[in-house]
Amino acid sequence: MLKFFRLLWVLTALVYFAALMLSYAYLPELVGIHADMEGVADDFIERDTFFYFGLGFFIISNLLGSMLLSVLTSVPETSGFYFNSENFKEGVTSWLSAFIAIINVFLTSAVMYIALFNNQGDYSMSQFNWLIYVAPVLLFFSLIWLVSIIVRR
Repeated sequence: MLKFFRLLWVLTALVYFAALMLSYAYLPELVGIHADMEGVADDFIERDTFFYFGLGFFIISNLLGSMLLSVLTSVPETSGFYFNSENFKEGVTSWLSAFIAIINVFLTSAVMYIALFNNQGDYSMSQFNWLIYVAPVLLFFSLIWLVSIIVRR
């Protein structure tokens, strides 16, 4: 199970890089990041700032997750420190890998939504409002999964 979620983590990281690169290529020089009541952008940042901020936030969050995962995997099950069985340790480390993948999905959907907001295509932005709800729904289910892991401990 842990290998599957680590693979999922890697795949979501690759999708994030693709989304960030593609959105960077099609964004205008000034990227709208906030809209007024009529849906017109009223707060802007430069395209390069958007790219580097997105890349930096992604790298920091994934490095912190990777370090926490390596610390958790290095703690032996028999130490009594936190883990009391191999199944509990595998459940917690699998959950953490899935949680980091969910963070990557959130970042991907945020980048895609901002790119769509700044695109000059013929579409209604309301067609893509579902992007806002993807990560919170996944986060909700992951928290239920974590509670079930802790309860079964």
